[in-house]
Amino acid sequence: MSKLNNILALLNDGGSAEFASLIAIVSVPMVLTHKESGDKNPLWQIAKKGVTKRTKYNVLLNGIYQNMVNNQREREGKERDFKAKPNWFEPVFDSVNGSVVCNKNSKEDYYLKVAVNSAETFEYFVNGIEATPDQLETIKKFREKPSEPKNQGTDKPIIIRTITIENIETYNGKTV
Repeated sequence: MSKLNNILALLNDGGSAEFASLIAIVSVPMVLTHKESGDKNPLWQIAKKGVTKRTKYNVLLNGIYQNMVNNQREREGKERDFKAKPNWFEPVFDSVNGSVVCNKNSKEDYYLKVAVNSAETFEYFVNGIEATPDQLETIKKFREKPSEPKNQGTDKPIIIRTITIENIETYNGKTV
């Protein structure tokens, strides 16, 4: 059984919004040059696929992004006038609030679209091997800072991530 089938067996895709805990191996976005020092990243040649991290996510699934942002705007005393724009992905099984998505253009790889409540990274890897202390320092120095959503108009942003389904190790404590 593929990971997609395993996830689908555990997830009610497109059903009611639900909270979940995931552990996944994800890429670490890195920069070539450090802004302050001008130093070049010695891991740059392998950074795209070779530098990864194991992260535990506490997430909301099957949420409707536009509604989540407008609910947050309302909690902050703002108008509920946010309109979500199209993204690079589209739902696979449920077009309203499905969490399983794929790239609109390729439709080959599947992702789990989640609203992140919290994330904790507890291991970094270089080419699949746990990072040495020196490599860890390099990763911390050259990793890209995540960008904040620009169009939500909220004080507390709604963070949406897409996690490659093949990289998910556990879902609510169950190995997938």
